[in-house]
Amino acid sequence: MTEEQEKQMYSEKAAFVRDKLLPLLQAIDSNIEGASHHVLSRRPYDLEYILISWSNAESQRIYVTGDSLLAISRDVLRSLR
Repeated sequence: MTEEQEKQMYSEKAAFVRDKLLPLLQAIDSNIEGASHHVLSRRPYDLEYILISWSNAESQRIYVTGDSLLAISRDVLRSLR
């Protein structure tokens, strides 16, 4: 995968989390304030995670490296406290 393709893939995942997954999470738990996709670039492998934040200042990091959009959804929903 080229660097440009990686950037596109990460951009699509970030948009999915922001536009699709976050509203679902907020429908499940009205105290969720945010959810965002993050990438820590460390060659040869990148580390991806979703950061969920609640109104009480708590947060949770869910690792989703290499996940498809469906797998991201499953991992996040399974990990909710």
